[in-house]
Amino acid sequence: MKKLLSYLAFGATVLLLFSCKKNGDDLIDSTSNYPKPPANYVKSSHLQGTLKGTLKADSTYYLVGNVIVNQQDTLAVQQGTTIIATGNYNFAIYGTLLCLGTDAKQITFTTQDVSKFTDIGTTGHWGGFLIDSTSKYIYIRYTHINFTGGPDSEGSAQASFDVEGSQSYNAGAHIVFEDNWMFGGIDDGIHLKGDITVSIKRNVLQRLGGQDGEAMNIKAGVKGDVAYNYIWSAANNCIKLETGKTVLSPQTKLNIFNNTIINSGWRKVGEATNSILVDKFAAVSIYNNILVGNHTGINITSKADTLHCIYGNNLIYSIDDSLKSWIYSVGSFGKVQSTDVIGSGHTACATVFTSWVPGVLPGETLQDNNIPSLSSGSPAIGKGNVSDPFTYWTIVSGTNGTAEVLNKDLGAYPKDGNGNKHLPISKPVN
Repeated sequence: MKKLLSYLAFGATVLLLFSCKKNGDDLIDSTSNYPKPPANYVKSSHLQGTLKGTLKADSTYYLVGNVIVNQQDTLAVQQGTTIIATGNYNFAIYGTLLCLGTDAKQITFTTQDVSKFTDIGTTGHWGGFLIDSTSKYIYIRYTHINFTGGPDSEGSAQASFDVEGSQSYNAGAHIVFEDNWMFGGIDDGIHLKGDITVSIKRNVLQRLGGQDGEAMNIKAGVKGDVAYNYIWSAANNCIKLETGKTVLSPQTKLNIFNNTIINSGWRKVGEATNSILVDKFAAVSIYNNILVGNHTGINITSKADTLHCIYGNNLIYSIDDSLKSWIYSVGSFGKVQSTDVIGSGHTACATVFTSWVPGVLPGETLQDNNIPSLSSGSPAIGKGNVSDPFTYWTIVSGTNGTAEVLNKDLGAYPKDGNGNKHLPISKPVN
């Protein structure tokens, strides 16, 4: 994936704080929760070069070249806007990015390439978002990001949403990435690197990675909450955490709770995949997740900060008995907990959701026909830990996204209607 070639230093800036509300209340209409979008509209419908201003609601724009948002500038995208990439271009953000979609009027980033449904998994179409971790503020909600992974200057596929770089500002950017959809990226979906704080919640991530690529690849000091996300058909690991091979600080520390991960890890060849991988001095809390039909389950390696890894109350069902020993990877630090719900086989997997469709090997289907709401007799009902065994990053800091807490049911779609409000879509918004 492409790294930023230069990093812009800038002085301290006062962030407007998020108010903490539970269960993903839509804060999009309250301008006290994020910097105000620029009053001036971007005049051209064809986007390229250095850019600042606001993209007008319910309008269509065309990405005709690489876009740069400089350190002191803001690019805002209003609700209902569509941005169509005409080639392998990307957005490089050094300042502020606001994608202000709503549930009723979502934002869409896509490509005009007519081959996007036929060569998926082999060729990326556009470069996605490349964000310096010193950026002032990144707020993306109710936004579709589809068909990314176009190659960088060295020929490597680019991540869909890539945040990395040096930090000189308030220990790095605050990243709010909530209530979004991703489909068909060729490399990592969400790649985060650096001393930044994140809220990654209630997203729907489908068919990310070609023959490789994680749904979430998080390293080098990232802190935050990863909750109520739905991940289907990731190529490699679904959620991968590490700090670094030699550098132990700043440490990667995440809370991973109430996520649903289905039918992932089958396209990567030559190495073991994991639904959740904790490696290289990362610390983590893993609770109330559902992992069904994946190649393997949870892998907390001996290289992780095992003294500060806590976990339990996870439902992990392997697709058949031959993979049951990999529910917690063989030889890893992680072990089955008494509070876990463990099983194997198609019959067991089919009891969890309203509808579960096994993956088709080796390539898997390109259409997600699962309905991951909990069935009436689901073994995930009432098995959650609600005692708050860890400290929530969002609730404590108040600066990072909406607040979500553990639910008595497991997974992203608890029976009480909290958590993720969007079931997966069989075909991406185009």
